[in-house]
Amino acid sequence: MSFGLEIRDPIHGFIYREPKEKKIVDTRVFQRLRLLKQLALANLVYPGAMHSRFEHSLGAFHIAREISKRLLPNNESDQELVRLAALLHDVGHDPFSHVSEPILQKFSKAKLDPEKQQIHEVIS
Repeated sequence: MSFGLEIRDPIHGFIYREPKEKKIVDTRVFQRLRLLKQLALANLVYPGAMHSRFEHSLGAFHIAREISKRLLPNNESDQELVRLAALLHDVGHDPFSHVSEPILQKFSKAKLDPEKQQIHEVIS
């Protein structure tokens, strides 16, 4: 492991990233997740409920790494796909995307099946 590929997380300890994953995390698109609250306005009721989609995405990435190593022990290519999917799963989120779902749906011209899709996924 080289310097800069590890991130210290208060929940998971050190989260190790491959060089490709580091490049993704260092992009402006991924860094904007630092500004988006994972729990929307929950911190107004629960002041300790504060973390961003950035922190959430790193945690999901770490858990995906651990699970994929166990479920796909001999398939590094699929392990990488699982890690990257977890890392990038929130990259298209807008602020308050889940709580604003009914408003987005009401004013959107997008046609979707609410059983299969959410409007924030189509928009982002």
